[in-house]
Amino acid sequence: MRLETSPSLWIICTIALTVAFWTCFGACVDAPLEEEPPQAKIVATWDPLKCGEPHRVAVELEDDAGAPVSASTPCTMGSLTLDARHFGVYRGRIYAWRLGIGERSAEEVHLIVDEPIVRWDVETPQ
Repeated sequence: MRLETSPSLWIICTIALTVAFWTCFGACVDAPLEEEPPQAKIVATWDPLKCGEPHRVAVELEDDAGAPVSASTPCTMGSLTLDARHFGVYRGRIYAWRLGIGERSAEEVHLIVDEPIVRWDVETPQ
């Protein structure tokens, strides 16, 4: 028994597979770009040897227009980097937190970002 296929079936299958491939490929590379790159980096550092029991350090900042900038990392990392969209004054808080326990030792902060890289030494959040 021999299955015969027509040339038109080969052409249709080839076109369908090509369209499916490029559709999947296009979905992978069509990620939206950020509107503009950040003007500054904020590098918060603390002494990782003073961390005590395992927890995370979170930084939540907001510019004058109310745009949020936030990140968190394990305390033992000793530093955290945030992207600031523009120069200016940022207000917010830095705190320690653990899953199941929540926030502790929150501190209100006020930071002036006036350089491309702002190094910010903070007390180790406990």
